[in-house]
Amino acid sequence: MKSKFYFESFWLIVRIFIGIVFVYSGWTKVTAPLENFRGVIAQYEVIPYFFVPVIAAVLPWLELIFGFFLLTGYMTRFSALVTSGLCLSFVTLLGVYFFKTGKFPADCGCFGEGSLIHLSGKQVLMMDSANALLSLRLFFAKKHPWTLDAFFSKR
Repeated sequence: MKSKFYFESFWLIVRIFIGIVFVYSGWTKVTAPLENFRGVIAQYEVIPYFFVPVIAAVLPWLELIFGFFLLTGYMTRFSALVTSGLCLSFVTLLGVYFFKTGKFPADCGCFGEGSLIHLSGKQVLMMDSANALLSLRLFFAKKHPWTLDAFFSKR
């Protein structure tokens, strides 16, 4: 019984950590001028510029909303799938940039310009890879105790 508690506690901590990362990442971009994040995306020169304004406007809100959902355990499986997809997109973007230039960007733009957190490209690649795998594991789990989903399903 104790091992089940520890197992569930571990995945609760993972879910909360990933949720916090996405809420913070989204919040720092939503509260900054849109042009800042648009410029960061454009610097990669990987995404056609036509899509850059749309991505800059929508992505921070997706991070904020689905990070909050994951944090609270609302629509847990779907939120985990979305955050995993976002992480895989970031990993792909960093990988393409690296293969194109031979280096990682100095500022990946993950946490916005006004953030207290500044990670190198390699650190972001490792964090996003781990978060993608952990989010996928959360998606494939059938039960999520200690979530709003579990609370409302019991009623």
